[in-house]
Amino acid sequence: MAYVESLLGLLLLSSLPLADERRSPVGDTEPVVPAQLGEMLDPRPDVVAQVRIEQRIIIRVPRQSLSRSSLMADIAPPRRAPRPEPPKFERRKVGKCLAMRDVSGVRVINDDMLVLFMRDQRMIEAELEKSCSAREFYQGFYMERSGDGRLCVDRDLLQARSGSKCEVNKLRQLVPED
Repeated sequence: MAYVESLLGLLLLSSLPLADERRSPVGDTEPVVPAQLGEMLDPRPDVVAQVRIEQRIIIRVPRQSLSRSSLMADIAPPRRAPRPEPPKFERRKVGKCLAMRDVSGVRVINDDMLVLFMRDQRMIEAELEKSCSAREFYQGFYMERSGDGRLCVDRDLLQARSGSKCEVNKLRQLVPED
């Protein structure tokens, strides 16, 4: 409000002729404005500020349900039949990074190992750092999207829904043995 009042005061003062100003002829259409008032009414700001907008994306990876991650045949065996032997897997190198968008689910397999289920039906074994317990990830986990959109070994953190955070030490693909 004070700004508006001072602006009105300046406009009123500018309408009064100054001692050194000559009267302009009646036909002159251009009003005479003092130089200081013109500088004050300049629409360009004196101070330039920078605004930075950051976006933070958190990806939630749910626990993989048994029906989706079952590696057994679709038909359940009769109750009295002996249980089939669990499948055996070979571990293969997969690299140091995975696309975060391809991870669709997770299962805990032992104290320091998670199995990540990928959208393309691959299974990736993720070994957690020594101080972490994989059992905290039984309900799934969160991961913050990195700039390149990849989950990398010794870089990105997985956050359990309970709050603990762990890095991945190794990634290996699980392939059924023939």
